[in-house]
Amino acid sequence: MAKKEKKKKNESSGYLRAANFSSVASVIFLSIAFIVEILLSGGAIDVLHGILILAGLVLIISLIKTSPDHTKLGFNIPVALTIFYTILMVISSWNFSGFFLVCFAFCAISCLYSNINRTIGYVIALNIFIGVLIIRDVQVSGENISLVVTLTNWIIMILGSIILIFITRAATVTLDKALESQHSFRNLLATTENYIAMVDEHNEIVYGSNTLAALGNIRDSYLIKGRPFIDLFPGKTLKTLAGKLLKEKDNYTEDWEFFLNGQKRYFKAASHGLPGHSGESLISLYDMTHLAERDEIAVMKDSMKIGLFFMDQGYVIQDHYSRYLEEMLSEKELFGKLFTDIIANSVTSNELESIKDYFKMVIDRTYDQEMLDDINPLNELHYVNARTGDRKVFQCAFATVERARAEVFLLVTVYDITAKVELQQRLAEEEARRQEEMASVFELIQVQPDVFSDFMEDMEFEFDSIDKTLKHDKLTAHEALVKVYQSVHAIKSNAVILGLNVFGTKVHNLESNIKKLREIEGEVPFAEMLNLAMYIEKISQEKEGFRDVIGKLQSYAASGESKKQNVKVLIESLAKTVSRAAEDMGKQVKFAVDDIQSEAIDNGPRRIMKEILMQLIRNSVVHGIEPPDVRKSINKNETGTVALSIRMADDNKNILIKLSDDGKGLDYRKISERAVAGKIIKKEEANNKDMLIKAIFTPGFSTADDEGVHAGRGIGLNLVRDRIKEVNGTIKLRSDTGKGVLFFVSIPVVAKQQLPK
Repeated sequence: MAKKEKKKKNESSGYLRAANFSSVASVIFLSIAFIVEILLSGGAIDVLHGILILAGLVLIISLIKTSPDHTKLGFNIPVALTIFYTILMVISSWNFSGFFLVCFAFCAISCLYSNINRTIGYVIALNIFIGVLIIRDVQVSGENISLVVTLTNWIIMILGSIILIFITRAATVTLDKALESQHSFRNLLATTENYIAMVDEHNEIVYGSNTLAALGNIRDSYLIKGRPFIDLFPGKTLKTLAGKLLKEKDNYTEDWEFFLNGQKRYFKAASHGLPGHSGESLISLYDMTHLAERDEIAVMKDSMKIGLFFMDQGYVIQDHYSRYLEEMLSEKELFGKLFTDIIANSVTSNELESIKDYFKMVIDRTYDQEMLDDINPLNELHYVNARTGDRKVFQCAFATVERARAEVFLLVTVYDITAKVELQQRLAEEEARRQEEMASVFELIQVQPDVFSDFMEDMEFEFDSIDKTLKHDKLTAHEALVKVYQSVHAIKSNAVILGLNVFGTKVHNLESNIKKLREIEGEVPFAEMLNLAMYIEKISQEKEGFRDVIGKLQSYAASGESKKQNVKVLIESLAKTVSRAAEDMGKQVKFAVDDIQSEAIDNGPRRIMKEILMQLIRNSVVHGIEPPDVRKSINKNETGTVALSIRMADDNKNILIKLSDDGKGLDYRKISERAVAGKIIKKEEANNKDMLIKAIFTPGFSTADDEGVHAGRGIGLNLVRDRIKEVNGTIKLRSDTGKGVLFFVSIPVVAKQQLPK
């Protein structure tokens, strides 16, 4: 209020009016002189001259009218006048003899706008301009005037400008002090929170504070001037207290206690006569309500193990709060701090904005308390102290409290529920672990012991391979990740096929983490590789739990054949692969075994053969065999077929594997698009089937639109290729659109002691 009043006063001052008048008068005077000069020299005034004069006048008036801050005119106006004057002199070939005097006058106008810095800026700019004119040999002191005289005149003008600036500065400081003294009391009345009034000998108000005017429901303190002081107080009790004060107004001090708008209020009232014989007195009413409330609740709040504080509408914590609050928040001297700043590190920026919106709803009381409690965003605040890193869980409750002048505050209660939440989390984790164990036992019960033994043997091998890969110091991180990815994919495939979904999901998540690391460009951080190794070790340890469960289950079962039947176990595992994948994909698939020679199984790398066949079979079911409705629409049997034969070659040196399906075959167009987009092949190779077949064996290549446990990550066929390479085998395929795919795999027979497990 005081600033607005001061601005009004400045804008209406005689100095500003004088400056504006002088600016306009300068344009008019220079224009008249310009016209007279032309007429005396025998010239004529034309339209161009009139436009120039009018433009100068309009420019100066526009600057005066449109400038939001009149002090800026201290630079803008004299610059505009200088330009206008220079243009007039140039087009009329005036004699420059009065140039320095006119410029000095412009400096005086600048001083009238009471902005010393802008005046100094103008003087500097003006003298630079004069220096340029002198260098360009312009006769700024008149015709045939020597350079010495010109420089002397210039120096005189500079000294005069400096003296003028110092005089203006002194006058401005004196004026500011006078205005400050004049408005100090009004500023106090406008900004104080106390109820202050000056009354005359008739007990009528001379001056009054805004708070006092508000007490009498009067909007502006200027409107209470001349009113009887007692009329401002509502209610009989307050009028009685005010009447007693006025009777003893020269020397009165007393505490007031009364009810106002249903709230109990406490005031400390004082009145003192002013010096002299004017009969005026100064009355002050200090609102002590909040102090009384503070005293009443201080003992209670400081003895409670909860956080309790008041917060204003700007989220500022007030000066009195429970001692325990500092311990809870791990912060000292909370008074004056923003509660939103304290919790900012514990929530996201969007959540913080929602919390602020909630505070506004509570303060505005736009909804009933029950609804506000239901949507409370801080019902469970996971608090993190930004300085100490302390972590706790708080429950915050909010209620509105109305203080003096109907100002609303939030009473915030903070409960520490860290122990309760941690207990709930432990119970939930324990329950989840028990449920997981029960689900794992149920899944293991349904796996045949021989098949499970085969699975455990293969899983042991893959985890050993992972361990060796991670310890291989000659492999780059990306090379190691490819090998680890293949082994993890093989473990996941076997687990999913056996119906071990709990374990399969964990391995699937591990596979996702590896994929993210593979997508990192450049060197993979050592910390990330270390975290990966620890995660793999954690999952690896779960296989020992499988052994314990299976051991217990087998102890209750009757003993069967002790000798493992390789052919039977392999066929059962592959049959499970078909049925599991078909069920998950919503397809009907028959697994046909044409010719399986036990010699081929016994003389080959059992684990690798099984791993290759499981990947190829899943590929056929997921990508090859069409859904029943699609097959029916193209006159195919609704049930697709995956056929397998494994036999010894005629020379007994190789094992020949044939796997076929009657699905849709390879989609060469889609393979081409993905391979070109992934820069696996060049554009000109897009129609080369041999290159497209090579592309599908590339790490990460897949035509699937979505990722799942069965497909989509582009590692299956890459795993097949690398495993066949390990045993010096070969793989070929043939595919016709709409007629399925036929894989030919040849694996050399090796001596028993050399067979990979």
